[in-house]
Amino acid sequence: MSFLYHQASWRELIAAATRLGYDGIEYRAEAGHGHGVEVDAPLARVAEVRQAMADAGLETACLATSVRFCEDEPGVRDANLERLLPLLDLAHRVGAPCLRLFGDPLPNEGAGARARNYGAQASYLARAAEHASQAGVRLCLETHGNFRAYDAGEVLFRAGYPDALWVNWHLAHCTNHGEDVDEAYRHVKGRVGHAHFDLRDGNMDRQFDLLRAEGYQGFFSVEIMPKEGLPSDELLREHAAWFRGRQGSAG
Repeated sequence: MSFLYHQASWRELIAAATRLGYDGIEYRAEAGHGHGVEVDAPLARVAEVRQAMADAGLETACLATSVRFCEDEPGVRDANLERLLPLLDLAHRVGAPCLRLFGDPLPNEGAGARARNYGAQASYLARAAEHASQAGVRLCLETHGNFRAYDAGEVLFRAGYPDALWVNWHLAHCTNHGEDVDEAYRHVKGRVGHAHFDLRDGNMDRQFDLLRAEGYQGFFSVEIMPKEGLPSDELLREHAAWFRGRQGSAG
């Protein structure tokens, strides 16, 4: 994911991915990253990025956005739905099979607030999934913040499991809120379209094995927030080596 090299151009990202042994790049849109893969990018530039990725033997793993439908105000959810449409077009044009969006923050005040939020999100996500299907892109709802695997499962259930609605399983957000790996997996089994990971979170071996056993074909995307002094190349080499080791292991 482009966070560790957030100032890099798309050419520099491709060079880094190739140098460090990666199969793809996840472009984070709407965050001011240097790659320029954004809704307002010229069509010719997006086409150039897609061709350069293919020439380098890389795939666009995902288009990461901060679209969400968890807000209380219907007008805000409407605005996010409108905002999503050009992002889906961008994902399609750059060759991303999926688009990341959020389901948090969830309300914590009780009295049925969380259940009502599930229903509101599900209604909008079902509509969003129709647009995603037309664009040939999967929506991947990330387990993030206080939006656990259980919550993702509830929202997908209430949305009726549309074909274009999947889960981006970021395990650390589940374990940080009390779900162990197997418990979290029960709620997202068969619906994981993308995964974020950071080896410093732990538990990755079990998550990898569970997804491999079901035939998961998506990416494991390294999402680490940048900070001064962080050894980006070293971290990415470590993650690539772990992944290659898990690919070659039995079990």
